Amino acid sequence: MRLILVRHGETRWNKEGRFQGQSEIELNDKGLDQAQKVARALPKLRPTALYSSPLPRTLMTASAISKCLSVPLITKDELKEVNLGELEGITGQEMRSKYADIYAAWREDPTDVAFPAGESIRQLQTRAWQTIKQLEKTHPDDTVVVVSHNFAIRSILCGFLGLPLSMFHRLRVDLASISVVHANPASYQVLSINDRSHLNYEATHYA
Repeated sequence: MRLILVRHGETRWNKEGRFQGQSEIELNDKGLDQAQKVARALPKLRPTALYSSPLPRTLMTASAISKCLSVPLITKDELKEVNLGELEGITGQEMRSKYADIYAAWREDPTDVAFPAGESIRQLQTRAWQTIKQLEKTHPDDTVVVVSHNFAIRSILCGFLGLPLSMFHRLRVDLASISVVHANPASYQVLSINDRSHLNYEATHYA
C-alpha cells in the first residue's frame, strides 16, 4: 500500500493559535483554498481510496479531494485528532499558565500525558495505528489517501519510523501538508514528510 497522509487546511482557530482537538471547527477561506491545492496535487499519485476523520476541518479537506479525484470518501472515527478535554480551545500561552504541570510533562515526554477529561498520545496512536493496519490489509496494492490531524499524523509517522512517542516533538506536520509512506508486510519506507511544495506560503502547525 502507498499511503498518502494529508493534514487538513487552516481554520480560524489555527490562525488564532488555539488547540482544536476534537472540536468541530470548519475551514476558513484560506483553508478551503489549501484543500483545493492539495486536491490538485494528488491526481499524479493516482489514489484509489480516500479515508478521513469525520471532524469538519478534515471532512471539508477530504471532500475537495474526493471531488477532484472522483474517489468515494469514507470516514473513520479512529482518525480523529487527540481528545484534548479541558484544553480544547485554549492557546499555547493559556496552557503554559493554567496547566503548567501538564505543559512541562508534555514537553519532557508526551507519551502518557493524559489531558484532563481527554486522552493521551499513546491512546491516540493505538486507535489510529489500528486503522492504518486495517487499511493495509484492505488495500495491499492500492494508493490510499488518509486525511487527518497534526498529532494523529505525527503519531502514525512515529509508528512507521519505529520512533518512540517520546520523540513525537521531533516531527513537524504543517497545515495542508502531504506525507507519503510505502507499507507492505515486509517493510516500511517513509518517502516524504511535510511536503508543502503545492502551497505558496509558510503554514502554521497548531493541532
